[in-house]
Parts: sequence; C-alpha cells; structure tokens
Amino acid sequence: MNKKKFILFLNGQYKTEDIEYYKNLIGDKTSVAVDGGYDFFIQADIKPDYIIGDMDSIDTMEETISDDIAVFEFPVDKDLTDGHAALDFCMKEDFSLIEVVMPEIGEPDHFIGNILLLFHKDVKKKIREKREIIFLSRDYEYRILDNSKLEILDAAGDTFSIMPISKSIMLFCEGTKYDVKNLKVDLGETRALRNKIVANELMIKISGEAIFIRKKSSLIE
Repeated sequence: MNKKKFILFLNGQYKTEDIEYYKNLIGDKTSVAVDGGYDFFIQADIKPDYIIGDMDSIDTMEETISDDIAVFEFPVDKDLTDGHAALDFCMKEDFSLIEVVMPEIGEPDHFIGNILLLFHKDVKKKIREKREIIFLSRDYEYRILDNSKLEILDAAGDTFSIMPISKSIMLFCEGTKYDVKNLKVDLGETRALRNKIVANELMIKISGEAIFIRKKSSLIE
C-alpha cells in the first residue's frame, strides 16, 4: 500500500508569478490549505482536499468553499498554531512525505516557530522513521538533519548552509566548493554557512542535529 504524500500551504503572500510553480508542486499529493493559505487555491483556481485552521484569516473567502472540500475548524484560542495543527493532522496518516509551503518570511516569530517545528519530538520521530518533512518556498528549502545522510541530485549552482542545533556536529560533505570530512562545528559557529554545490550530486552526512537550508540558484546574485 502506497504511503500518502501531503503538501500544506500556509498563510502568506503568494506572488502572482509564483502561482504556477506552486501549483505544479501538488502533483499526486493531498493538498491542504492551512487557514489563510486557502488564498493560494483561489489564485490558482483549484480546490484543496482539506482546509485546516481556526478560519480567522479566511472569513472573507468562506463563500467560495464548496461542499466537496473537507474542513477541519479549530478554536481561535488554542495552544498551537494552525500550521502545527495541520502538521499534526497529516502525521496521523501513514505518510512518506509532507511538504510545507511558506511563501514568505513574514512575521519573524511565526517564521522561526514554523522552522522549529522540525525539532518537535513528534516530527523528529517521523523523520527518524525515514519519512520526509520539508519546509519550502519558491527559493528556499529547510530540513532537519539528525544523525543522518542527505543526498540531493541536480542542484549544481545552489548554495546551502548548515547550522548546528545540538552542542556540536561532525560534518561530511562532498560535491561542493568546500568539501569537508569530519569537520566539527559547534553551536553558534558560522563556519558551515554558504557552501556551494558544484557537482550533480550533493552528499551530506551529519553526526548531531542541525538545520539545513538550501538557496536555489535562481536567487543567487
């Protein structure tokens, strides 16, 4: 039985020129509008499979929600964000991939809070089970590396940064401008920022916990 794939669209400003790109990401994935993320579906003229949230950012669009869209509404006063609630909803399924679209940085507390969801104990458990959970935008990709290996194909020209979350990490990477073997990077150090992918295949191995951020070459000056 095939595992499910989800794509979540968070609230934010979806640029007109990016709509087709995001639309093409959906493919065979189950699509979820997270509260105001429903605006993306209106712009793209498509329907999500689910709408999840407290609906505080969607009230002016409610008349466009058809009966064949499953809606899960949460109270406005709750102990977690709409994004967290939607992620929990998807993680209850037998899934192989969850992509979470954040179209912009927006308010810094929400942005950092969303990224730190990658380090929530329930999310880390799923990632350790070899399930992928990726936060992304048109130009960036964010992942957790937790005593793991990451291989990315066809990304030559992209840059990436690795920031320790644990006290220190041991880093191996090849296919880059600055290949390293067993490089120790302590929490708070910046020596693993802004490396460049120069080969067809990027390979990274991490001992410890870190955030991986990839910047697509279309945005590199």
